[in-house]
Amino acid sequence: MEASILISNALVIPMSKRYEILRRTSIVIDGDKIVDIGSSNRVDREVKAEVKINARGFVALPGLINTHVHLYQNLLKGTVDNLPLVEWNNRILIPLARVMRDYRLRIDYSVDYYSTLLAIIEMIKTGTTTFNCLDGITPAIPKTIGDSGIRGIYTPVVIDKWIPEDLILPRSEQIKLAEDIIKKYHNSYDGRVKCMIGPTTVFTSSEELLRDSMALAEKYNIGIHMHVNETRFEVEWAKRNLGKTIVEYLEELGMLKYRFLAVHCVWCTDKEIEIMKNRGISVSHNPESNMKLASGVAPIPKMLKMGINVALATDGAASNDNLDMIEAMRITALLHKVVTLDPSTIVAWDVLEMATIRGAKALGLDKEIGSIEEGKKADIILIDMRKPHLQPIHDPVSIIVYCANGSDVDTVIVGGKVIMRNRRIKTISERDILKKALKVCRRALREAGFKPYV
Repeated sequence: MEASILISNALVIPMSKRYEILRRTSIVIDGDKIVDIGSSNRVDREVKAEVKINARGFVALPGLINTHVHLYQNLLKGTVDNLPLVEWNNRILIPLARVMRDYRLRIDYSVDYYSTLLAIIEMIKTGTTTFNCLDGITPAIPKTIGDSGIRGIYTPVVIDKWIPEDLILPRSEQIKLAEDIIKKYHNSYDGRVKCMIGPTTVFTSSEELLRDSMALAEKYNIGIHMHVNETRFEVEWAKRNLGKTIVEYLEELGMLKYRFLAVHCVWCTDKEIEIMKNRGISVSHNPESNMKLASGVAPIPKMLKMGINVALATDGAASNDNLDMIEAMRITALLHKVVTLDPSTIVAWDVLEMATIRGAKALGLDKEIGSIEEGKKADIILIDMRKPHLQPIHDPVSIIVYCANGSDVDTVIVGGKVIMRNRRIKTISERDILKKALKVCRRALREAGFKPYV
């Protein structure tokens, strides 16, 4: 058999079946798909490949899937760590949003492009192969996904309430711009770019905007990506203005009949969780952001026990402050153990599923990615286990979740193409990009009133 890539002698955690770990296994990739998985003794004799990777001492995993991130926030890392979400939004996010709006009005997408690229580089280098971003409307995001080789779901934000009026375009204009993005870029770049629609929260969306969003989801068969019950502020707002909970409102409106990704879900009531279960809603858990902004702790163990599909995310780098999904796995496991006072409430396998196959399901991509199986897209990462902090290996999954760092990711393959090898990104020049990005982004930050230290 002839193939594009042969990965040999790996310890493979395929995530197609719980607790399955394959020793001395080879993975055969041809084109963008996995075509064979089996014993290295057999496969290596049968396959001639253009690229051969000896993965002895490495663990092969499905690429990690970050189900909720705001890419532009990469410019705001380390800006403040003592504000709750609403005040943080007004003091930190809004000033930069104004500057980015002004650049877009001048048809200058340089800040969008380079802030996105910095975020994508960080994700690739920490093992993320697919992300789902909720960001402003700009052609720079799909272009950056295309240039870098990663896989991305681009969710253009639509918003017509609560934020300052100078940042709100007329609703019809926003919907048209979002639809133009979806028409042009959904399934573009060999299918690596897909789209959802993002009415960001209930309190920032009129009923008309939510209905417009549902119409786009219906027309283009795409999902809806939305913050739900992130803070107590949101819960109290719903009581005052809706007379019901957020999830009850969305259910009555008809939004939950679409593929719906509910982000955060910190303050969901039991009734809301029951509705989510009955509707087959997926939840994106963002523990680090919820901790930093003191938003609270989502009842993830309860959701998992009820059979709700829970995926994992970093959120934006302004409230995390990194995009490292390996760290997010460790934090998730530790957080829920201490909150419940039960060390068995979430185990390493649970969070690895949340970062892989459950993430793929949340994005409607579990038939294509999220596990290492024949016929699926070849989105694979190799973690170098030949390091003191990862030895000895009693349980590979526990070692990865509790001991590994994003910097242990050595190789990243997306759609059958090696986009990072030996920790060097192959699709773009990291050094050149960093130099250009810092020049562009520092200028934008100064215009927004921030003073970068260097």
